[in-house]
Amino acid sequence: LSNAKKLIISSNFEFFNELLINNGFVVKNIEIQGTKYLNKDDILKVVSSYNNINIFSINIQKLYEEISNNTWVKRGSIKIVYPDTIKIFLTEKEPVAIWQDKFGNKLISKSGDFILEKNLNHFKNYLPIIIGKNAHKNISPIFKILNSQKEFVKNVWSLTYVNERRWDVHFKQGLTIRLPSTKIRQAWQKAASLNEKFKILNIGFTEIDLRNHNQILGKINVDKKLIFKKRNS
Repeated sequence: LSNAKKLIISSNFEFFNELLINNGFVVKNIEIQGTKYLNKDDILKVVSSYNNINIFSINIQKLYEEISNNTWVKRGSIKIVYPDTIKIFLTEKEPVAIWQDKFGNKLISKSGDFILEKNLNHFKNYLPIIIGKNAHKNISPIFKILNSQKEFVKNVWSLTYVNERRWDVHFKQGLTIRLPSTKIRQAWQKAASLNEKFKILNIGFTEIDLRNHNQILGKINVDKKLIFKKRNS
């Protein structure tokens, strides 16, 4: 196109854009649904870049891609309700753990994705800590196994991914259970059964080693002062 034709098209667009805006076809209302943790202001900042154009000019696909850059967003949809409303429906990723490495703490989703969240204090109250190289990429299988014992898993405080092969499970009561690299579900069921029968979480065990399928090794917290007292009584 010649420069003259480009100028005419540009002028026509500006006139048409201004005409629609002056008649109310501009974003005035933004409705966001489905958020629990995500800061709505972050979404509003994205949409605000469309405030100065008529609502018919909004590229929904582009807007969705920009909103999806927020690491909380799992999926969503956008609906424009003319003349002045944008409705945004979002599904957030589910946070399941906090991964701890040399660079700090990161919130991790069920699928192992990072969720960029500045305030982790709220999540530290109820999500387990995971430690170890590539631990965040391997949490889905182990979480499925742990959650098969609903009451037992409530006591888990953190998990360590050892040599990218197997897991150590640390409990709030001070016990560590060393799980094997194979037949993990059976070992976890065995641990839960031991707790039901013998209350292993509350009798002073510091470690139960289930890495060998044919044996159970345990370490117990012994009060050395009490032993010394008995020996000299």
